[in-house]
Amino acid sequence: MRLTLIGLVLVSATAMTANAWHVGQSDVRVICPMTIGGSFDAKTTSLSGSVTVSASGSPAFDGSLAVDLRTLDTGIDLRNEHLRQNYLEVDKGPGFDTATLSEIDLKGFSPDAPEGKGSFGGLLTLHGVTKTVTGAVDVRQVGAGLRVKASFPVNLSDYSIRKPRYLGIGVKDIVQVEVAFAVTR
Repeated sequence: MRLTLIGLVLVSATAMTANAWHVGQSDVRVICPMTIGGSFDAKTTSLSGSVTVSASGSPAFDGSLAVDLRTLDTGIDLRNEHLRQNYLEVDKGPGFDTATLSEIDLKGFSPDAPEGKGSFGGLLTLHGVTKTVTGAVDVRQVGAGLRVKASFPVNLSDYSIRKPRYLGIGVKDIVQVEVAFAVTR
């Protein structure tokens, strides 16, 4: 009996791994509109994680996607330092050094073979705060995997991030996140 139970657990774990979508090459771009007009981008390629179709039958995927916020680059060293240390406070550790999207629910897609344009929802944990986010998503077949492009707004005050300001110039409260990444099983 015990051997059968162990066998079932191993088969289930193997099946779950085979259905997991693992993140590959990625580009994350946070568009930061400035209070005086114009904008700048904070970019990184440091997206990791994997998701699987939920075993509970829920439409949301199990697993998560995470961005290492310590790698965000605005192209200006002083702005990078202010972004990471003063506003994102990445040195506070877990919950501050990464942004994590979990409980991802693709709307209008088949979880087993998602493809096309639609929307998504999920839980974004940023700056130690977890809130629901929604946005647009485009999923396309590319070779043996998928190419995912998603975008969503983030209201900085929702995540207790103080208003970025330097010498009277600042970033508006709502920034736009654009993510493009490959996933394979």
